[in-house]
Amino acid sequence: MSRTRGGDQLPLPLPFTRRQQAEHIVRRTGSIASRVLAVVLRWALRLVLPLACAAAALRAFPYQATVQGVPFEVRGTLLSRPGLSADTTLGSWEFPEVSGVPFGVHISPVDVDVLQLTRLAGGDLPGFVERMQADFAAQVPRIATWLIAELLLGLLAGLLIAAAINMSVRYLRGRPRRPDELRYRALQAAGAAAVTVAVAGYGVLSYNPNWVRDSQLTGTLAAAQLFPSELSAYYSQSNKALDVLGSVVGIQAALQAQIDDAQTPETALQIMTISDMHLSANYPLVARYADNYDVDLIVNAGDESAFGTRQELTPAYLEGITALTSVAPMLWVAGNHDSPATVEVMRTIPGVTVLGDKVATADGYQVTAGVVEAYGLTVAGLSDPRVYGGPGRYGADAPDVVEPLQREAVREALGVREDEEIPADEEITADADAAAGDDGVPADGAAAAEQGAPVGDGAAVPNGVLAAAGEAAQGEAADDLGTVDLFTVHEPVAAEELHEVLPGRIRQTVSGHVHRQNDSSELQGEDGVIDLVEGSTGAGGLDNIVRGDGRPPIQFSIVSVGTDCQFTRVIRFSIESTQPALVAPPEADSPQDFGDDVTSSTVYFRPQDIEPDRSCGTELGISDERPWPLPE
Repeated sequence: MSRTRGGDQLPLPLPFTRRQQAEHIVRRTGSIASRVLAVVLRWALRLVLPLACAAAALRAFPYQATVQGVPFEVRGTLLSRPGLSADTTLGSWEFPEVSGVPFGVHISPVDVDVLQLTRLAGGDLPGFVERMQADFAAQVPRIATWLIAELLLGLLAGLLIAAAINMSVRYLRGRPRRPDELRYRALQAAGAAAVTVAVAGYGVLSYNPNWVRDSQLTGTLAAAQLFPSELSAYYSQSNKALDVLGSVVGIQAALQAQIDDAQTPETALQIMTISDMHLSANYPLVARYADNYDVDLIVNAGDESAFGTRQELTPAYLEGITALTSVAPMLWVAGNHDSPATVEVMRTIPGVTVLGDKVATADGYQVTAGVVEAYGLTVAGLSDPRVYGGPGRYGADAPDVVEPLQREAVREALGVREDEEIPADEEITADADAAAGDDGVPADGAAAAEQGAPVGDGAAVPNGVLAAAGEAAQGEAADDLGTVDLFTVHEPVAAEELHEVLPGRIRQTVSGHVHRQNDSSELQGEDGVIDLVEGSTGAGGLDNIVRGDGRPPIQFSIVSVGTDCQFTRVIRFSIESTQPALVAPPEADSPQDFGDDVTSSTVYFRPQDIEPDRSCGTELGISDERPWPLPE
């Protein structure tokens, strides 16, 4: 305590009561917060205004180009819609993976006269497209200069506006002008220039030279991909609309064909992947798509049923599956909504081959894996060990229960103990009785194939086409299993466990269950392995209605396989609709009969490391299904 010479007490400089301490802390905190807020607002103003002005300049002043007599606008975007796109009133063709910088370039025709476009093409659409490409490529330097200049001028205008606002605020608050104001603003401009150069450098470093491998079609352009042979019916109400659609789709198809020629070898077969039908009435859509695109094989990742009862699979529903398998044979595994009774019913359908088995046990269900040789590919499948409403963990949905069960089922089905794996250089040998009957006589797949009878569980093929495949199934293919080209399961976590158990031995997995396709960036890993998670082709079907969930889109894919057995590309379709999908429309002749918003995405795969002498083709046929070769 301090006192004056006269004995008076002096007040201490710091508060000494708790209330005074609290008031002091509040004042200090408020002062610091106001200073931090002022700094944040100043920098936000300096950053947001230049970016907003640059984005506005890019949007307001597009580059006007004329290519082969067709007027186009080239418009840049900043922060929204990154990548490259071609936009029309019928939809867009988008390439989103060009660079890591959120900058986009979008090309759209302006007031196109369809009759003039037809005359310019002169009946030679591919040649017209090539001339358009050459003409447009010649204008690329001018387009780039225009867009870069717009961007820089917009940034500069934003910096000037931010400086003017800052100086006005200082004037209104009565603060004097800085003596080094010009130097201060010059440093700000230099900092902005450095940031711009750094972002441009990042754009160069993050440039994706294979951006053309990942594209997406939207709107009517995507719908036209589903029903190319029905364009006239789809737009029969308007001849001009048909002309527009035909012209735009023709140009897009010609450009897509050039990408296909550059990115993929000759296609040997097409594999369509579907999943989670859940009793929906969408098989007419799937059958039409399979027919239009010459699909050779269908891989179904399960969940055909809703509750796993035999009665759910009505004759009308089974007729829909039969109509599809008359177009292409189906390989099927059971999902968590499919019981052993569902498996038995699916085995009776002509053209359906059930991979593996699913049987009831004392405490739940046991699943086994199955293998076929399909058109030169080794395809394996394993069902989900659960059943909707099953006992204990076999009817569970909780991830902490389901994941261990899935991993356990994979290891049991493949004959691999926990924490073990089958190295890529180790042969998987079969028990001698696994591929033969009790008397040692091979399965009768080859004999059935020679007579043109149903093969496996009923996949009908032309006479004699499976002779070689049947012999392979009886001989070395049954005794030794090397690389699995495609392994289908229901749960994505089971696909993860497959890679753990068989590292380097599986080229592609197909799974479902989650009712949403995985992102394009997740399709192929750095090691080249492909993991395709399919959405619900039944749009959730009865399952989503029972659960009260929102309806997911109808989703399915087609994978192209080259003559050298490389998986070359996948086209993924998604159809959004708010209408229930339990009853098929009477005339399923257009995408609008099934949904309102169609999206089509194309992704090209990187080549995988496979044997150089491999050959794939439909002439090789499909063998009988055989059990997975378990260790003796």
